Amino acid sequence: MSETRAAPRIEAAAKVTGAARFEGDLPARDALHAALVCAPHPSARVRGIDTGRALAIPGVAVVLSHESMPRIHASGFLALLQEPVVHFAGQPVAVVLAETPRAARRGAAAVDVSYEFLPAVTAMDQAHGDAYAPRAAGRFIATDSRRGEPEAALAAAEVVVDRRYTTATNNHHPLEPQVLLAAWRDETLLVHTTSQAVFAHRKAIADCFGLAAEAVRVVSTYLGGGFGAKGGAWFPCLVLGILAAKAAGRPVRLELTRAQMFTLTGRRQQTVQHLKLGATRDGTLTAILHDTLAQTSAYGEYADPVATPTRVLHACANVATTHRLVRVNAPQPKPMRAPGEGPGSFALESALDELAHELGLDPVELRLRNFAQSDQHLDLPWSSNGLRECYRVGAEAFGWTNRPKAPGSMPQGRHLVGQGMAAACYPVYRIASEAVVAVTADGGVTVRCGTQDMGSGTYTALAQIAAAELGVPLASVGVELGDTLLPEGPYSGGSMATASFAPAVAEAASILRRRLIALAVGDSASPLHGLPADRIAIVEGVIRDRSGNASERLAGLLSRAAPPGLEAFARAAPAAASAHSSYGYGAVFAEVRVDPDLGEVRVTRLTAAYAAGRILNPLLARSQYAGGLIGGIGMALHEATGWDARLGRVVGESLADYLIPVHADMPRFDIHMCDEDDPHLAGGIKGIGMLGTVGTAAAIANAVFHATGIRIRDLPIRLEHVLLPG
Repeated sequence: MSETRAAPRIEAAAKVTGAARFEGDLPARDALHAALVCAPHPSARVRGIDTGRALAIPGVAVVLSHESMPRIHASGFLALLQEPVVHFAGQPVAVVLAETPRAARRGAAAVDVSYEFLPAVTAMDQAHGDAYAPRAAGRFIATDSRRGEPEAALAAAEVVVDRRYTTATNNHHPLEPQVLLAAWRDETLLVHTTSQAVFAHRKAIADCFGLAAEAVRVVSTYLGGGFGAKGGAWFPCLVLGILAAKAAGRPVRLELTRAQMFTLTGRRQQTVQHLKLGATRDGTLTAILHDTLAQTSAYGEYADPVATPTRVLHACANVATTHRLVRVNAPQPKPMRAPGEGPGSFALESALDELAHELGLDPVELRLRNFAQSDQHLDLPWSSNGLRECYRVGAEAFGWTNRPKAPGSMPQGRHLVGQGMAAACYPVYRIASEAVVAVTADGGVTVRCGTQDMGSGTYTALAQIAAAELGVPLASVGVELGDTLLPEGPYSGGSMATASFAPAVAEAASILRRRLIALAVGDSASPLHGLPADRIAIVEGVIRDRSGNASERLAGLLSRAAPPGLEAFARAAPAAASAHSSYGYGAVFAEVRVDPDLGEVRVTRLTAAYAAGRILNPLLARSQYAGGLIGGIGMALHEATGWDARLGRVVGESLADYLIPVHADMPRFDIHMCDEDDPHLAGGIKGIGMLGTVGTAAAIANAVFHATGIRIRDLPIRLEHVLLPG
């Protein structure tokens, strides 16, 4: 495959001119518009629903509730409007269908619901005694881990850091809200929706309605962001909208409001983390114990793999980690960018910084002394590990060696300046993927893969892989994705999409290239006829003899020898078991400016160095890393979902109250991509979408300590944390 290129996004023009049609842009002809009626109570039973006033509103067609909604097969998620029980404030208890969105909203406001109130747990601290071990952390990661004798090693340690860290509930809030347009035709179903996983959504829908997968088509051509909110978190409302269409006998369009996105599309868990480090005086880690307590819902179970970085990132012979959950009558947590690793790295890398300060060691030097030569958790060698290079490149670019060691020693006028750093890692995930690469008689190439692009550049990555493998100009390649009629592609999440589809696309393009060469050397009318296949190359759409001057354009060959065109299919899947452990790595260096009178913290510089295998497109990769760093700034300084524990409900259900980083909060980003060749991974690709968020919050918090001498262990960092320490 040829060298990577920093090519602009091939869909950019369509997006900026409005030609790209997002699913919410589709005309809803003959469709009823849906509006949800949501319960205001955290735990209750619906005693009655009076629809009289709603049905009297012009344009309202029907009001559906648990009493009238068709039943679905058992599902692995909360099936809405299937029972009268309310598990959290904001849960839908009815849906109004009307001819216009306005009539639907008016109808929803006019539905009268009576409730029987039930006991509720509305905050984690109300049920600490009921904490339990989940089945897994994430989907398949062991809940607890243990190696060596951590408690004994901690007791014998020369230096001990024993701290508690907390992170707040965060909400995803992509720019585009969740939307669906569902239409039944007999026993087949077409769904246009905002999906990070069109094939996973198809399977969930088919299972719920007892349909063959082929009877369900899910389309998601463009996505306006996701961060995890348009995966499994969207299943309940997606199925609700489809059910409503079935009940009404007409297409139904449902679009969530911004307020509903606080309760119905997942959230990052609130966590309480207890971390203990034991070390020798020279900084060698001898023990790590990391216990995590997090919130899950009253009706479902989800645990972020919060303590997993602790298992692998730094060398230590004695490590124990645990995950425990508390059930709360609150919305169900779901993965959010860098799920687990984001909040977990805050605790781990903050504790490492505390240990470095205690020992009088440079924080980078402490980490270098504890570099993990292998994956001690799985007892496997690394497929590659560029973390040392990340430390070197990041520190050099940042000017880390000029940093004075003492906190508070970098005043700048009336402000205090501080610098901090943290390490980052994120595991490599891959799943099976299929792809077709086709070429037409005019030389145009099309890549078909049923993955989806939520704004990360998937269209461009698919096209670049095919263009490089085939030897054609990027401009001649088109891409079809986001449709279950296409070959099955991967989920967009877990930094796995590119690593999953790249081998399939490359193989399909390679098969097609070999067929084109065979066609040329076998065609008596071709100037390449009879030449050995290994002498033939395709460059910029021209098929030619490497050793001579004979050549012709692909379009000429195809129009003569294969007018219908050619195509090739490939499927790539990871091995069932790997002999290596694979992670992407990073080192984040942050500079902050603190106003000691107002408590205001500003991030002025972020330098980050990453080693994440082969980079297909540095332009797209930098955008992903910058987006991850921005998410880390939000976690550190802004984002916290307001919660009234007395009422058990979200407060401030708008972007006016849920703070996110804006342009004025942006520092100067200095991002470096370290060369890393990983021969043990298909295509050498690791995935980068999550990595930029990991470690960023810790680097910022560590910088605040360096600026002020105030150690902040609770996120987000607020004015009062700086003004009123402790």
